[in-house]
Amino acid sequence: HDPAPHTKSLLDRHVARVACATCHIPDFARSEPTDMARDWSQVSFSEERGRYSARIELASNVVPVYAWSDGTSWMQLPGEPVRRDGGGVVQMAVPQGSRQDGRAQISPFKVHRGRLPILAEKGWLLPIQVDEIYVTGEVAPAVEEAARQYYGLDEVSYTWADTVRYMGISHGVRPAKQALGCLDCHGEGGRMDWSRLGYDADPLMARVER
Repeated sequence: HDPAPHTKSLLDRHVARVACATCHIPDFARSEPTDMARDWSQVSFSEERGRYSARIELASNVVPVYAWSDGTSWMQLPGEPVRRDGGGVVQMAVPQGSRQDGRAQISPFKVHRGRLPILAEKGWLLPIQVDEIYVTGEVAPAVEEAARQYYGLDEVSYTWADTVRYMGISHGVRPAKQALGCLDCHGEGGRMDWSRLGYDADPLMARVER
């Protein structure tokens, strides 16, 4: 059934700062699991794939992570020193925008984590020649080959670093009757991390208390 007029009015007021996908894609990977983490420092033979593979973590029915986005992302490029977050994790792709940015909206993301090599002397990301790993299972030669191809380096010293990238979600849109409701995001047990989004508290609860 259609929402009550006052409820619809509240929902309409969200549109300026909340992306449509936030409410209409309450979860993802419903039909089959999705790759949520990939660790290239741990390679083993996969009977299912018939080749060597990184350690991969799969998940189903995943609740998105929410962040402000103005529609652009900061991307880590080869040949530039990596940027780390407060926990030392290398940022690969991060949405831009904040609560103070009037163009930004709260948007849903798949947060994919990884473990990749970093060139010790420069702090550069080292791409991996994965085709070689698939066949041999040997990681070091694959990293060294990539260093030659990308950077022209014959000898490399590298360390492993945890990485994170935010991937926008645009598929699996649900109709209005299956979209999120007020208490899915607000109130005790709501899915939003209000502090991370720049709020002192849940804005709905703060309004009720006033």
